Amino acid sequence: MANTEDRKTLPHNDEAERSVLSALLMNQEAYDRIGTIISASDFYHPANRVLYSAISDMKIMNTVAVDQVTLYDYLQKKNLSEKAGGAGYLAELSDAYTIYANIEYYAKLIKETSVRRALIQTSANISNDAYEESIDVFNLLESSERRLSEISINSNPDTAESYNVANKLSDVINTMLDKRDGTFVSDNVETGLDLLDKFTNGGFQKSDYIIVAARPSVGKTAFAVSLIRNMIRKGKRVAFFSLEMPATQIITRLLSCTSRVDLSKLFTGNLTDTDVSHITSAAEKIYQSELYLVDEPNMKLSDLRSRARMLMREKGIDVLFIDYIGLIESGLDPRTPRHEQVGYVSKALKQLARELHVPVVVLCQVSRDTADQEPQLNNLRDSGSIEQDADLVMFIHRKTNLTDLSDEDKAKLQTDSSGKQRVQSSKLLVAKNRNGKTGTIYVGYIGDITSFESIVQDKSLFIEPSKDQGLKKK
Repeated sequence: MANTEDRKTLPHNDEAERSVLSALLMNQEAYDRIGTIISASDFYHPANRVLYSAISDMKIMNTVAVDQVTLYDYLQKKNLSEKAGGAGYLAELSDAYTIYANIEYYAKLIKETSVRRALIQTSANISNDAYEESIDVFNLLESSERRLSEISINSNPDTAESYNVANKLSDVINTMLDKRDGTFVSDNVETGLDLLDKFTNGGFQKSDYIIVAARPSVGKTAFAVSLIRNMIRKGKRVAFFSLEMPATQIITRLLSCTSRVDLSKLFTGNLTDTDVSHITSAAEKIYQSELYLVDEPNMKLSDLRSRARMLMREKGIDVLFIDYIGLIESGLDPRTPRHEQVGYVSKALKQLARELHVPVVVLCQVSRDTADQEPQLNNLRDSGSIEQDADLVMFIHRKTNLTDLSDEDKAKLQTDSSGKQRVQSSKLLVAKNRNGKTGTIYVGYIGDITSFESIVQDKSLFIEPSKDQGLKKK
């Protein structure tokens, strides 16, 4: 190991590097044991990097066994013998005594010192950048976390063979067979809305970028909170970034739709003893859940990603909700056109879903000029990039003004199982779905508790929003 008193010498382990190379020359099976642990870049000494790279190439070509003679011949043909230390160094490695059984341990020592060097070099770069006042400190925080994250990912290096389709093919076949036999355990996140789960083949899928869109006041946040209620009931770990509402309001809504006590009562405090009992029971369930609320208005994209990574790292979240995309500050030049900023944020959120390997559910506004018509993909506000990036796009569509209904429409309002709250049939329009079908799902909206729930699929109960009535009320 390098002398720890010499601060200018980066960590490395000469003995481990020589032992691994020696073992590779002595035993043809050695490479199979360490090929997925280390790569050539993990070696400290340039000559050792050249030797390991050459051995790796010879193993991939598999035309001749690797030993002192064949390796030297390969190096000569590639004009690399001098860079690899020459014939004398190769002879030393061949004559060295190495305990072959310890080769994996030696390889891990090499990897550890390689990671230490990367941390030292990255930390030095971060330190130097921190002194540069011209660099935005919050962008530096985000980029620093990304660089450190890359070191973590690269600490488990892949080889070209790792990308062979055969490595994944067996997993796919086994999954299909398990589904056939009824033994498959899905890692999808169920929404609690039966038909939506069918449309999505069992719930929101890992790495999916999901858009829930609607006009203002239709119920995007209520829909998100309803899904969160259903998910935490199933023991899922949920993170909710609320850029529009403070956490206290989100919690109040969650208490209402969980306890089924009118939201207005929670705000006014006009509660009966029975109400308090139901709320207490709901609060206990929520308290025991793994729900994490981040309520920071005007949050920067870099901060959002940083906090999401922290929640994944420390809590292993299963799904991430964001309310809503239009309130995320892109960090781009303020003069950048709005649609470009939103497009930039959308692509970053798509990448975040892939990086964290969890569904990322993002709420989005629909242009007001759609009036009371069913929203379509081209109505997504500010950026067409959202439509392109998303794996799943859903629109909520319902009549928001339930006063002065005709007798015919009043008859379409049903009651919930308790017979107390009115249930309004609403449309959930699945407009894009990479992994399933599209179409219309009818869901019940209970305005008193701001809850969306499964209902019977009866299109005759849907109350059509009336453009004419909306205009008259203006």
